[in-house]
Amino acid sequence: SAKAVAMNVHDKDAVADWEKNNALLLDAVQDVHNAVRSNHSNGEEPPLPPYPDMANLRLDGDYGDTPPRPPPPASHYNMYTPPRPPPPDSTDDESENPFEVAPTPSQGPIMMAAHDLHQEVRQWSSKDNDIIAAAKKMAFLMAKLSRLVQEEEGSKRELISISKLIAEASDEVSRMAKELARECTDKRMRTNLLQVCERIPTIGTQLKILSTVKATMLGAQGTEEDLEATEMLVGNAQNLMQSVKQTVTAAEAASIKIRTDAGIRLRWVRKNPWYYY
Repeated sequence: SAKAVAMNVHDKDAVADWEKNNALLLDAVQDVHNAVRSNHSNGEEPPLPPYPDMANLRLDGDYGDTPPRPPPPASHYNMYTPPRPPPPDSTDDESENPFEVAPTPSQGPIMMAAHDLHQEVRQWSSKDNDIIAAAKKMAFLMAKLSRLVQEEEGSKRELISISKLIAEASDEVSRMAKELARECTDKRMRTNLLQVCERIPTIGTQLKILSTVKATMLGAQGTEEDLEATEMLVGNAQNLMQSVKQTVTAAEAASIKIRTDAGIRLRWVRKNPWYYY
């Protein structure tokens, strides 16, 4: 009714209705007051309690049932940090790591390709993981092959020997990757792993042939035939390191989809967990 009066103050019916409702509201308020008022026979209000004596107020002393104040926290409370978990056991044989210092382009493309593979596999522990162990071995051998090709050291026989060891390690990586692929339950992952690992043996065989050709020209450096043999060997080494790197990545992904009863035991354990970075 108050809204109707506000919209049209000249509406007599609205004004009369508002006055009626207002009177009812006042009567209701008076009834509430009478209900909560003390029912004294003489009708007087009860006396107010006395104000506290300000002279007796103190901030110290015994207050009877007042609970004691809790003790402050220890001084080292906010400085406590939980201990880090122990690092995993180091079982990798990298006592002769040729990549303690990152190589430069002046050391040749073969060395750079070997370092690129090592950067990929060094994050994994080779304990209970033969694929990682073989890939690390290939990176180290390829670094040695690079030094031989750069004519820093070695002989023809050593160059051929190193290339054979690289080819054998590449066959080992390919063999284990194929075994892993056969037990992978994910068709897409299985196909991807087979595609990247099946070309490794062919590239490894080509490496042996090209290394033998290069070895026969160690006494004729700078000739057109020597430069061509070196170029082919560099391209082959780069392809081999890239294929092994892709195989390691695909194998790690496929290991997630291996049946528990497959009998394959490859543990992918990072050497440096996230909390050590």
